Amino acid sequence: MNANPKDAFSVSLQKFHRKSVHSQMANTSGCNQLSDASTIPLPELKVRGLQSAKIKASPKRSPHVLKFYVHDAQCLLKDPMKKANRRYENQSDYVFVDTYLDALHMIAQEERKNKQANGHTIQSEEFSEQQISINPQPTLPNIPAQLIRDRMRVYAQSQQKDPQSKSQLAQRQPKKVIKTATSLMTKKILPNKLTVSLSVHQAIPPIKHKVSAKRWVMFTKQKNEKHFNKTIGWQEFQKGEVASITKIMTCYTTLTYLKEYNIEPDQIKIKIPGHAECIDGTSAFLNAGGVLTIKQLLFALMLPSGNDAALVLSFTVAYLMILQKTEIYQYNRFLKGAIIDIEPQIERNKKLLKHTFLDQMNKHANVIKMENTNYSSVHGLNDEKNVSCPHDISKLIEKCIQLDVFIEIITTKIYKTHALTDKGNKSTYYKWKNTNKLLKKSGWMGVKTGVTPNAGPCFTGYYKNDNLEAIIVVLNCSSMNQRFRDAEVLLFSVLK
Repeated sequence: MNANPKDAFSVSLQKFHRKSVHSQMANTSGCNQLSDASTIPLPELKVRGLQSAKIKASPKRSPHVLKFYVHDAQCLLKDPMKKANRRYENQSDYVFVDTYLDALHMIAQEERKNKQANGHTIQSEEFSEQQISINPQPTLPNIPAQLIRDRMRVYAQSQQKDPQSKSQLAQRQPKKVIKTATSLMTKKILPNKLTVSLSVHQAIPPIKHKVSAKRWVMFTKQKNEKHFNKTIGWQEFQKGEVASITKIMTCYTTLTYLKEYNIEPDQIKIKIPGHAECIDGTSAFLNAGGVLTIKQLLFALMLPSGNDAALVLSFTVAYLMILQKTEIYQYNRFLKGAIIDIEPQIERNKKLLKHTFLDQMNKHANVIKMENTNYSSVHGLNDEKNVSCPHDISKLIEKCIQLDVFIEIITTKIYKTHALTDKGNKSTYYKWKNTNKLLKKSGWMGVKTGVTPNAGPCFTGYYKNDNLEAIIVVLNCSSMNQRFRDAEVLLFSVLK
């Protein structure tokens, strides 16, 4: 009988119980050994009750395969959060009964096959496929509950690596559930099924427990220094989705293109396409048909974090890049003030425009040496391929703050403007508020917020005073407001 991967158990557990079952069936000396071993003080297994075995049907398994499980006395397994936390328990103190029952079932099947191969008759109390097909609920071997507990104590004893601590096990209380990587490393407890992505040479910062973000870093620069240097960080090289922090690169790519070809941000006029009104997520609520400049769209991109503005900017800049190589006459017309109607171009060459701008974003990432970054989105909506890390984002912000237009945009708390009609008359009135709440406090200059279900609440901040400049990146924080508190905690650790 092949075991399902989900029902796999450790080899050591299998060997131990096979040995114990053979000793029970062969002679009575095994009981004496177990009874002697049970006298050794070991931790009691509390709040766990063994119920009768039941069948749990699964579409991926044949009907005759049994799945046994343990039901807690307090119904903990029905709570999905507490069920997930089971994997954090210390495996040396707790041995799950469902693994033990699976082991018994597997051992019975192996013994049946061995006896068949040796020509022995099969006793009726053992498991057999014929019995299971006839009786959908076969009974387990009649093993007393005390014997099960004794065997589990012996197994728990065999898992103890420090023999000198056995005398203290009876007095030791069960360990609490460990939820953070920091407590795991400080207490030197790493459960078997827990995977923690920690760098071997990365020391735990003393401020780690005060920050809720799962990945963060802070770069600082003193008054007489030329470049930013990393001051403190945690998992700063770990890849992950970054939500609307992606828009920083969208803004940087647009401004870099304008600077390279000496184009003023107010020089290019764009007619808002209908595609902008159909995008999900945070929006600047752009109305189709209105005419806005690139600079106005940059405010719509960075202040309210408009996904619609990111879409319009990316398509427009990509269209200008293509025209510059193919139709120079049409390109010059737009530079002189002609309105770009981007919607027909989106309908014809949407994929070409999208990939042209994304390629430019990734080229800038390579130039800045953002080694753990890949852009597959211009706005940051849920996308597993659109990833970055705090260290790379800090490098990007260091480049962005060198652009005057970028500083003008990110330091603006509220931006008011009007869209225009084709004839130049005022149209829709817009009022965009910056989502960065730290702009109200002295020294904070920006930069960007972001949140998605996969990335969690994120924030990147830029702080400046007479003696210090700081770039702070906190990703996957515990809440929307906590991301700002995390940034302040990191900053205060340097200002003290």
